[in-house]
Amino acid sequence: MSTLKKLRGKYLLVMIAMCGLVASTLGIMTNVAGIFFTPMAEELGKETAAVNLTLTICNIAYAIAGIFSAKWVKPKNFRVFIIGGTIVFAGSTALLSVCSSMAPLYMLNAVRGFASGLIGNVLVTSVIGRWFLTDTGFISSIALGCSGLIGAAFNPILEAVIQSAGWRTAYLVAAGTIVVLNLPAMIAPISFRPEDSGLEPVGKKAAGPAEMPAAEAKRAGTFAVGVMLIAICTASLASFVCATPQLFKPLAITYGLRETGIVMMSVVLVVNTAGKFLFGMMTDKIGVRRSFLIYGLTIAGGILLLLLVRSSVPMLVSAGMIGLCYSIPTVGAVMLCRELFSPEDYGRVFPKINLGTSAANALGYPVLGAIYDRTGNYDGALILVLGIILLSVGSVFLVYRMKEKTTG
Repeated sequence: MSTLKKLRGKYLLVMIAMCGLVASTLGIMTNVAGIFFTPMAEELGKETAAVNLTLTICNIAYAIAGIFSAKWVKPKNFRVFIIGGTIVFAGSTALLSVCSSMAPLYMLNAVRGFASGLIGNVLVTSVIGRWFLTDTGFISSIALGCSGLIGAAFNPILEAVIQSAGWRTAYLVAAGTIVVLNLPAMIAPISFRPEDSGLEPVGKKAAGPAEMPAAEAKRAGTFAVGVMLIAICTASLASFVCATPQLFKPLAITYGLRETGIVMMSVVLVVNTAGKFLFGMMTDKIGVRRSFLIYGLTIAGGILLLLLVRSSVPMLVSAGMIGLCYSIPTVGAVMLCRELFSPEDYGRVFPKINLGTSAANALGYPVLGAIYDRTGNYDGALILVLGIILLSVGSVFLVYRMKEKTTG
């Protein structure tokens, strides 16, 4: 890609810094959270569900913070903003190691979720969108894909720490890792916008729309609100589907294939990262609408395969197909927002999409679990997810149709 040839100097530093922020805020905060639940529940004498709630609180706070991040971060306070967010994020993570009851655990997870959300994917994608005007999907996928890579790398590391020194020490290690990952963003001589460093962004900015008469502008504004609401709905529906891989292990157990369920989760972890890279490249080549269609139908095919065939190899194939779901509410949501809205509106709209995806993902776990509790199997849950991903694909075409009415 042409953009990769220009990844040197401050452009490369920006890329490294943004990868570090994603790796810490999503990779360390979210993708390694599960290994803490069981040892914490056992030591504190609590049900696992009560400990699991810490991640839900964390994720909701993360999404809410994205709305404030878009408003608060400015070119003049960019570095101070990142340093302050990192201090609070790492500090509250370290303080988890001294908690002996659920109340402070909930409070600290709200704080760390909010602090990480301020310097998380809303800030990262805003910076990338200002520095890289071409191949934005691919560059965004590299940064967002780091969350899966760091999760894959640190799950066994922190698990080993828990086994040897306990979960409290593991939280201290996690806090130190957060600081290390964020160091490039804190100390590198980079800026919020390339012009603040006396540089030009990579690529050319698209020409803005011509000025419209007042009546047409009012009509376009009304449609724009509809476009935003459907875009939020589209990404949120896709995010609900991301709860599906959590069913793999218990579903495989009900099929009498426990080991297959464990391998399915490993397949998902690999596809999570690789799928984001591929989705980013596809959006740059064929656009978000077609990429969303291809991914959505592939995910739907994986769910259908999981419903109909109950043997190891097809289930592993279905896990790989369904694992693509993580690409849509992350890279897909970013690129959907960039294609539908102006750069000026991105900071206003994307945090709302981000909040919608986080809420939908958090809702997915209890809803799918409740269906199993009611029916005693996962068929109903899979059928629901199949309908939702197809609805999400359909809503993509609806949102682009409305966008065309807005501009035409």
